[in-house]
Amino acid sequence: AEKSRRQKSVRIRERSRVREASAAERARPDIADALSDDEVKMSPKFRALLAEIQAALDADDWKKTGALVQKLQDMDEWPDGIPAALHKAAIAALRWFGSKTAPELVGFLGSEDSEVYGDALDAMMDALSDFDIGDSERSSLLLGYLKVVKDADAISMMLFELNNMRPTVRAETALSIFESGNEVAINALMEELGFYFGDIDLVEVTDKASLEKYLESARQMYKDDPDLAESDNELYGGSDVLKD
Repeated sequence: AEKSRRQKSVRIRERSRVREASAAERARPDIADALSDDEVKMSPKFRALLAEIQAALDADDWKKTGALVQKLQDMDEWPDGIPAALHKAAIAALRWFGSKTAPELVGFLGSEDSEVYGDALDAMMDALSDFDIGDSERSSLLLGYLKVVKDADAISMMLFELNNMRPTVRAETALSIFESGNEVAINALMEELGFYFGDIDLVEVTDKASLEKYLESARQMYKDDPDLAESDNELYGGSDVLKD
């Protein structure tokens, strides 16, 4: 047990270092290049909105940025009457703020432009893997994405974030996926149940029923070992827990 706690402590410290390094390496995006796009240049409305988004980004105002992107998405031209350069600039701005503006990213999946779609998906993955959020928020974000994402490859990548959840949250999330109605996600999860839920002895997870048994065992595990529950909370609880 003592060895397990030491290993957990090392993982917590390592996770914190990775989070700090990731934040230090990030550079605020410069979206002004979109002004050189002919379609943007020809539209005073698009130019003005781009300038507003740039100002909100420079001010590190994620609420304002999200509101401006919502304004963009409410335009009559949305989605494919909006210049791709403006789409990509807006996505880059949202991406800077991590999980805070994740809901606004979903709207870009409706674009017929493959580059816009790909940028949106990449930004959604960044938000989902944001080191600052805890596993409960990560779970909510994943389940929200799975309401709209049907691409098998994208879903497989998103499901990998189950690894960044403590056993109880991971199992609760997987059970919610079974109830989601997203058959692509359910099939992808079924194929990897052993991978995601092979960490509790004497519980072999092969279907929904055995996953429910896994969840019961995980809850009991935390009741029996409060120290483990506390260390897992530090490991998976996000930046707010580490600040406490």
